[in-house]
Amino acid sequence: MRVVRSLVTGALIAGAASVFAILGSGSAGAVGVTPLPGGVQVDLSPGDTAWVSQNHVGQALAGLPHPSASSFGTSLDAAARLSSTVPGGRVTFTVYGPLDQLSGTMLALQ
Repeated sequence: MRVVRSLVTGALIAGAASVFAILGSGSAGAVGVTPLPGGVQVDLSPGDTAWVSQNHVGQALAGLPHPSASSFGTSLDAAARLSSTVPGGRVTFTVYGPLDQLSGTMLALQ
């Protein structure tokens, strides 16, 4: 079961990375991905933040079979919804840890 969870988690991260790459392809540097020791920081542009909010991306991620998926998805949607109400609002989040035990923080930034 642990192998399956690791595979699913890897697919989750790969899928999320491809979504953020697609979002960022429309404008130069729209999505910033910064490697950190043991993790990664993702900075969404204001347009990407609004898109995440309008399309309930967090809700989709919350349904994935991963221990962190539910809380991350709920937090992502809440942060995107709040940030989208402020002109220039954006979401930044960091994720740390091995693929099968992700943890992290999320910030809604103005």
